[in-house]
Amino acid sequence: MKDIKDYNVLFLAHYAPQSKHDKVPNGIYDKAYAIYHHKIYTELSVIFPNLISSNNVSLLLNPSLKVDYIFSLYNRMPFRHSEIFVSSVAEYLRIPYLGATPNIRALAEDKHLAKILARYLKVPTPAWKTYNVCDKICEPDFAPPYFVKPRFGAASMYINEDSICNTWKYAYNQIQVLFQHNIDVILEQQIKGVYHTSPVLNNFNFPLLLPCVSQHSTHLGGVVTHGQKRKIESGLTREIINDRVLNKTIQQYSQLLFDQIQPLDYTRFDYIVDDTGVPYFLEFNVCCNLGEHSTISQSAKSVGISYTELIENITYSSLYRNNLINESFGKDF
Repeated sequence: MKDIKDYNVLFLAHYAPQSKHDKVPNGIYDKAYAIYHHKIYTELSVIFPNLISSNNVSLLLNPSLKVDYIFSLYNRMPFRHSEIFVSSVAEYLRIPYLGATPNIRALAEDKHLAKILARYLKVPTPAWKTYNVCDKICEPDFAPPYFVKPRFGAASMYINEDSICNTWKYAYNQIQVLFQHNIDVILEQQIKGVYHTSPVLNNFNFPLLLPCVSQHSTHLGGVVTHGQKRKIESGLTREIINDRVLNKTIQQYSQLLFDQIQPLDYTRFDYIVDDTGVPYFLEFNVCCNLGEHSTISQSAKSVGISYTELIENITYSSLYRNNLINESFGKDF
């Protein structure tokens, strides 16, 4: 077994720098994400002196590529169901990688299947119905208000105040809007409440459920948009929840879900908590933002885990899960 510093590691991300001399690009709409990817590059460079960094996933198809491990932050690329591309190619090449196996990643990306898992585990989730592009649009068998959003995808793309539909007529029109973008749809019964997220680290096969974080948006219905998540627009605040009972309830649900979606290095379960305190599962993300200002980082910081410690734990734990190291090297919590 090699020493960690001898591993050849490939870092893939949309804004991954080619070297330590590359600067964060200017004039891009999601500069916060570019800063995030550059920061991860800096952290990984300390762990892996032989780090190869690229923003081009086609590098995986280069026959001359010789790496021991892939640390990919690619979530979506401009083709359908791209989320499983990196993990699928890595499986074909038999190269260990960060994140989750293609089947688990596909489950996370499909909000419909994720809800079926939640329902099977008796985790509350809003009633829902799916509409694939070109499907006949039939009215659901539950009453409005509805929430209409993409069935697949992340980062709240195409989610805004128009996603809230108080009548079936408005929901029908919003489904048509998404269809025009060739986007499959999931329609949920809208739960009026506050969004919460529950981060979980694999932590060397001893899962660490970090404190839950509530998210408050100034948009109608508390809708959290893509622009807010990418810090392009204002109006989003986050805070560690102090309600121990609610935190415990959400974490119990997260533990049930986490146990069923292995192998997995880190994740974030999203809920909406109604006015009576009941958390309803919405979705989970296996490539959630690991930036310094992300919810997972904020949650870790609240219990004394620094940003560097967080990234080290996720990285070393993934290496351990992939049998590239046989001890925690003190990076466990």
